[in-house]
Amino acid sequence: MRCVAAGHDVRLFRYSKKPTKYAEGFPGIALVDDYKQHMAWAKDGLILLTANNRYLWELDRYRQDFDYKIFAPTVASAHLEISRSAGMEAMASIGIEVPPFQTFDSLADAEAFARKSDRAWVFKPMGDEEDKSLTYVSKDQADMVGWLRRQIALGKVLKGKAMLQEKIERIGEIGVSGWMGPDGFLPNRWQVCFEHKNLMNDELGPATGEQGSVCQYTDKDKLAEQMLKPLEPILRTLGHRGDFAIGAIIDKKGDAHFLEVTARCGYPAWWIQAASHRGDPAQWMHDLLIGKDSLRVSMDVAIGVVMAQPCYPYDKAAAAEVEGVPIRGAAETLADIHLVEVMMGKGPVMEGGKVVDRPTYQTAGEYVLVATATGKTIGRAQQKVYTTVDKIHFPNRMYRTDIGDKVIQKIRELHKHGYALDMQE
Repeated sequence: MRCVAAGHDVRLFRYSKKPTKYAEGFPGIALVDDYKQHMAWAKDGLILLTANNRYLWELDRYRQDFDYKIFAPTVASAHLEISRSAGMEAMASIGIEVPPFQTFDSLADAEAFARKSDRAWVFKPMGDEEDKSLTYVSKDQADMVGWLRRQIALGKVLKGKAMLQEKIERIGEIGVSGWMGPDGFLPNRWQVCFEHKNLMNDELGPATGEQGSVCQYTDKDKLAEQMLKPLEPILRTLGHRGDFAIGAIIDKKGDAHFLEVTARCGYPAWWIQAASHRGDPAQWMHDLLIGKDSLRVSMDVAIGVVMAQPCYPYDKAAAAEVEGVPIRGAAETLADIHLVEVMMGKGPVMEGGKVVDRPTYQTAGEYVLVATATGKTIGRAQQKVYTTVDKIHFPNRMYRTDIGDKVIQKIRELHKHGYALDMQE
């Protein structure tokens, strides 16, 4: 929608394992069901892939053989995220140690090891494991054994190896990302990020990927210097383009410990980044791919809050349950929201004191939208984003009310160790 408003011709290819109506009904957006038929049209423009999986093999050929401008990882760079072990090996090659770990071929082997160990562990799949529920941070050995037993009883089976990684007492987790072009990262635009991964306040409930994040662009960053910039030669060799991020734990002594990489646009980080960008929403990406730097950003704190509806985060609701639900307040807040699973359709609105049917924003899935705001401080951005959230209404809306609180609580301690220095309470 932002690209259409900027005067661009937009075609959106949708893939889903089940039929979907998201993005239907929006003027200026042409929906296509076979992207290959439109590649000739896209030759002189920009192709944006928001994921890092099924289309990369084909898109790599388009960019290598025909010089298409494709804002996406390559097969090789995506492997650093898809295979946890590959990411860990890349970090080891630049001298970054990872917390001690043991690998296992089965859940039963991991359980036997945890039972005999003398410390708490974190369980993580090592390979391309889609089931994010198979990541668990235990309180102690018994807790880990109990959780593993439950997974075995439920019939869970690993798709590859898994690891038990030593649990580190921490101040918190922090990430930093950069934009990678043919000449390396764009200089002086690192984005520090604090994720809120669980469904409920205070990091309770099931993992959702991210339920909201606090981000900020900065021209200098300690974690970027430690772990991201040293990866630049590897990423250039792998042909990576677009966003690349690393996540780390900051322990009680102030030391950073590598956790993982993200080699694609993050959810909801992508929309929070968009809230911090100034000017044409697409031109800077095309420019990045040809080695030109035209990205203008705000250095203010940016916050994003995911707004969803049941059966989020499980994606198990029938289409009839999640499609066509009117969203009130979207039109009035459009500059500060980013529609995800939303469509346009006729629905009831108030007009002249009466209920009439008019084109209106409606839900088209469980992950409905992301509200964003920027501010000079975390508190100011937080106040602004929840003012927007309060204006958005649809039945059974779900969102956390504490995005940013844990960052405010920890930011001074992180400052003492040199991290996120530009971010203020």
